[in-house]
Amino acid sequence: MIPTQALVYCDQPLFDAYEQQLVQDWLPIEITQLSAGQFYGHYREVGNEAFRVVFEQQNQVVHKRAIIEKDFCTISFERTTQNQVRVSEYNAFENSLFFLPANVEVDIQAEGNAETVYFRFEQSALLESARAMNPRQWEMPVDSVLVFDGVNRQPLELFTDYLYQLSAMSSDDRQPEQQKHLNTSVMEHVLLSLDSSLLFDGQETDVVARRRAAKSVRLAIDYIHAKLDSHICPTIIDICKDVCISQRNLQYHFKKVMGITPNAYLYRLRLNRVRSQLLRPTDINMTVTQIASDWHFWHLGRFSNDYLQLFGELPSATLRRTFN
Repeated sequence: MIPTQALVYCDQPLFDAYEQQLVQDWLPIEITQLSAGQFYGHYREVGNEAFRVVFEQQNQVVHKRAIIEKDFCTISFERTTQNQVRVSEYNAFENSLFFLPANVEVDIQAEGNAETVYFRFEQSALLESARAMNPRQWEMPVDSVLVFDGVNRQPLELFTDYLYQLSAMSSDDRQPEQQKHLNTSVMEHVLLSLDSSLLFDGQETDVVARRRAAKSVRLAIDYIHAKLDSHICPTIIDICKDVCISQRNLQYHFKKVMGITPNAYLYRLRLNRVRSQLLRPTDINMTVTQIASDWHFWHLGRFSNDYLQLFGELPSATLRRTFN
């Protein structure tokens, strides 16, 4: 049993996808802005060692790559109703709930203005309670993303609204028993919602096709990130060779899963890498030209224009804000 600790509260406006990434410093995650325009978002978090509830919203399309923490799992859903979130090969649908188990790599794409919420628990504690409530549903090992059709998600949504309104948690003076009750109540609401849900088997033709496409896209993106981490800019030919896929299929799979071509993804990812370095330069003497060159942008006029189109400000303005 995890001891009850004081609740912590975070309520932070976001002005960059990189800020959205940094605020979740307890989770290995990279967030890339894909759509063009100035970024605005909001991050709210409440919880302690027993649970954590996170609310995220941003006005731009973002792509998230993360590995769920060891020993912890999350249950998430889209708080808005437009079904604008994809988790791995699964698109959100009305009343969907996503179970993301420990140590699993997930690939999430959220459209602009989508708001998501997720609950984080110690996985062994959650599964112990879930199996006590419904042994048959949870008898299998949980080692991949599960999707549930939340037949009656309304009680969880109403409880989530209550949690969203909690304020001034950093100076919370609740008694230990009250905090313990809140901890229990959070897990109970989540488990009751899961227990009243139907496990989505994902065998529909479109899901199976998207799963195949998502596997190829994940391998390609892993390769792209590995090369960029070594400051090597891969070509489409390099990607096709590494993933063992034709250029036509690679294009088709990216469009099906990401909604953009692999070239567009690679280009925007490089612009995001530049932005993260401009926001956190390793040397006060670093220049925009040096950082752009690090990420293989050689035509500086075109680079500056494309950066402006994607982020709504010139790269020089980003660097200037860093030192102000």
